[in-house]
Amino acid sequence: MISVIVDGILLVALVATTVRMLTMHRELRQLGSYHEDYQRIFDQTALALDGIEVSIQEINVKSAQLLNALGSRMDDARELIAEIDGLTREAKRQQSVLRAELKELSRATAVMNDPKRYQPSPDDLDLFVKDAAEDPAADRTDPPRTSVRSQTTIHRGQAVEQTPTRVHRIENSLHSPFRTVSMTQKDKM
Repeated sequence: MISVIVDGILLVALVATTVRMLTMHRELRQLGSYHEDYQRIFDQTALALDGIEVSIQEINVKSAQLLNALGSRMDDARELIAEIDGLTREAKRQQSVLRAELKELSRATAVMNDPKRYQPSPDDLDLFVKDAAEDPAADRTDPPRTSVRSQTTIHRGQAVEQTPTRVHRIENSLHSPFRTVSMTQKDKM
């Protein structure tokens, strides 16, 4: 009898062990399938990380190229700014020179248009008479000079022959703020 009880207990333990072993087998099989899924996911993650690394390297290379191109453009822009500044300074200098010339021309025009310019003053007449008085032989023996260059003026100088005014054509064919003077086409005007 005791052997039946021991055999029964051993049979129950064997059944329990078998059931527990079957459940563990199922769990191990499930774990194996999970392991395959994890392995596949880890492989995909490794590929994605490799792709990200390649993308980062490409971004670094492209950004370095972009920075180099931007740096060269900035250098070109600095050179252009320096050239524009030089041209601006030159234009301002030429503008001040032209203003000075315009002031001089306006003064000369004012003197030329002054009605008193052509009327001798009494002092000028005295000087002219004094020249004739100092040279008594010149007043009656020499015929009067008609040449414009050798004619004595009341200012004790010789009259200067007027030269014709030269006009130069200013062209702006490039539509730029700077004008050029064409010396080859000056006679066509």
